[in-house]
Amino acid sequence: MLLSREELSRLSVMDPTIAEVVNTTPRPEIDLANIDWNKMRVGMKAMEDAYNAGAIPAADESYHQLPMRDGFTSTIKIHKPIDAAPGPLIALFFGGGFVCGSLEQFTRTARALNKVLGATVVSCAYRLAPEYQFPTSQLDALDSMKWIAENATGSLLHSDPSKGFIIGGISAGGAIAAALSRLFQDEPLAHPITAQWLAIPSVMEETRVPKGYENYYISADEQADGPFLSKKSRKAMQKASGRDPKSPLGYAINATSPFSGQPKTYFQVDGAFRDSTCMIPLTVHIGMDPLRDDALIYDDLLTKAGVTTKVDIYPGCPHGHFSSFAGLEITDRANIDSIVGLGWLLGKEIPRDIAAEALGLAAR
Repeated sequence: MLLSREELSRLSVMDPTIAEVVNTTPRPEIDLANIDWNKMRVGMKAMEDAYNAGAIPAADESYHQLPMRDGFTSTIKIHKPIDAAPGPLIALFFGGGFVCGSLEQFTRTARALNKVLGATVVSCAYRLAPEYQFPTSQLDALDSMKWIAENATGSLLHSDPSKGFIIGGISAGGAIAAALSRLFQDEPLAHPITAQWLAIPSVMEETRVPKGYENYYISADEQADGPFLSKKSRKAMQKASGRDPKSPLGYAINATSPFSGQPKTYFQVDGAFRDSTCMIPLTVHIGMDPLRDDALIYDDLLTKAGVTTKVDIYPGCPHGHFSSFAGLEITDRANIDSIVGLGWLLGKEIPRDIAAEALGLAAR
C-alpha cells in the first residue's frame, strides 16, 4: 500500500487521546552510550503484565522446553482450547527490539484466539541481545518453528495445520516472522505456512530500501529526532543485536525467493508523528514509529506479486501503542483488529463484539 506524501503526512498528526497521555507524562533522559537493557526489560515486563491483567481466564496453558541447535534450551508457551477438536495452529514471536520482551506478551491475545478460533497458539521465546548476538534470536525462532511443525498434530499441540498454520509477530517478532516466511519458501516445514501476521514489523534497513521505493520511505527520517525511538536509539538497538542489514534472516527484504510465493498476509501499521515536545515514559513505550513505511512498502511488493493482503493503519499512533495505552479507544480497536485480522487469515469472519469479549474489552 503506497500513500502520497500528503497522505503520509496526515498519518503524522498525533491521535488526540494519545497526545493527552504522552504530553502529561515526563520521559527520563536516555544515555544512548550506556543503555541499561535490564531496566528496559523490567519496563517491558511491567507493560506486558498490565496488559495481560485484563485477559479472560486461561483455557489449557503449559510451557514446554525445546533444544536449540547449539545445545541451549528454549521455551514455548502453549495455549489450547479445552475439549475442542484439533484446530488451526498459530505461532507467535514477541516484540521488543531484540533486547527485551517475553513469550508472555501474547497471553491475552492467545486466550482470545483459543476462544474465537478454536486455535492452538504457541508463543515462542528467543534469546535476547546484547548477551546473544545476531543471528541467535532468528535461529532460535527457526528451530522452534521446525519443532512446532513437526509436532503440530501430536497430543501436546493438538492442532490441525491443514485448517491453517499462521506465523506472526509484533515489531521485532514481526521481523522474525517475515524473514522466516521467506526462508520457508526455499526450506519448507513439515506443514506449510498458510498465512502471516505482521504487526508493526521491521523488514528493511534504511540503506536497503528497494529501488523505486526511495520516495516512499520517509518515516525513518521523519522520526530522526523522535522522543524515544529516534534514529540514534534505533541504531543503538541494531548495534546491540548485531543485526546484519544485508542478511535475509535479519530483514525479509533481503531474501531472494519470489514475493509471489508468500502466503496471505495481514499487516497492522502504526502511524508516526512529528512533535518534539511529546514526552514518553521509558517503561511505557518503545518509541514513535519509524517502521511505518517498512510495512507499507512490503505490502505493496506482496500485492504486486499477487499475494492477498489486508492492512489496518492507526494514524497518529506511536510504535507499539497496542499495549502501551490501555483503555484508549484506538488502542482497544487495534487489539480487536488483531483478532478479527487473524480470523480473516483463516477465512473466518469474526464479529467485532465477539472479538472484544474474548479480549475482555468493550466493543469498539
